[in-house]
Amino acid sequence: MIAEYDIIINELAGSGRGKTVWETVRPLLEQRQIKFDYHVSEYAGHTTKLAARFAETARYRPEVTPVLLVIGGDGTLNEALNGLMQVPRTDPIPLGYIPGGSGNDFARALGMATDPEIALAQVLNNMRARELNVGYYHETLKNEHRYFVNNVGLGFDAQIVDDTNRSKQKGRLGQWAYLSNALKAYSQQEGFSLTVHVGRKRDYYRHAFLCTTSNHPYFGGGVKILPGASLHDNQLELIVVQEPHWWTVLWLFALLLMGGRHLNSRFVHHYRSKNLHLLVKSVEIGQMDGQIIGNRNYDLYLTTKPYPFWIDTSIHDHH
Repeated sequence: MIAEYDIIINELAGSGRGKTVWETVRPLLEQRQIKFDYHVSEYAGHTTKLAARFAETARYRPEVTPVLLVIGGDGTLNEALNGLMQVPRTDPIPLGYIPGGSGNDFARALGMATDPEIALAQVLNNMRARELNVGYYHETLKNEHRYFVNNVGLGFDAQIVDDTNRSKQKGRLGQWAYLSNALKAYSQQEGFSLTVHVGRKRDYYRHAFLCTTSNHPYFGGGVKILPGASLHDNQLELIVVQEPHWWTVLWLFALLLMGGRHLNSRFVHHYRSKNLHLLVKSVEIGQMDGQIIGNRNYDLYLTTKPYPFWIDTSIHDHH
């Protein structure tokens, strides 16, 4: 089975890491005489357009599989997936990925190599498409249908994303900047009313502070916020934290660093289900895969869908 690649590169991902990764990967593709076309994503939303265009034109031929290969961060991967999903196909195009972002949570959850050469081998030496579960939501107030690879968050985490994106424009970000943005977001975020429907259960929170639905364990560049979540099952996990005081925030943070004990805290509510319904009747900030999805009310139905990926993580070295 031969794969032919259509490659989308987000050079700006990870403060320019996307460009560096592409400069490493391109000569290797040429050396191995792999057939590929490539496009550089030039603005927010461009990857979605490029991916949709490929989905419209790509053809399977005997022994040849068309593969969309994305080089960038989680946001680039998200755009590519949404672009592919815009075009209804009975034979969806497999999605390959080489991490070049700052967080790379999806790659971490999948067990991909961080070294671009090995990650490339995990794509090129792959023999068949493998289905992974991706998240999907329908937001009924705006009738929005979107797919996500990592998570959708309302409240605190979206506030951090927003502050981090703003401070990114002022220069490079280290861990400390992320922490200071977390503290800033903490002071900005007020509790909001949230209704969670899971099956027959209906829970009402008067002062939700953080509400994150995730497809896998990782969050914010490697924080293991939901240890039980997996890309290989059809379940989503939801964490709701009620308005905490600053000391409980520190306490939760300590538990989180100790490896998943935070889920036992009485301020933390944890759900696991294939279908979730979230209702927020106040104007709150929301994020999907590290991109802001708005500042508004939400009526969100979330579930998972399988999608074929072109990555084999059992490959660990160059040979």
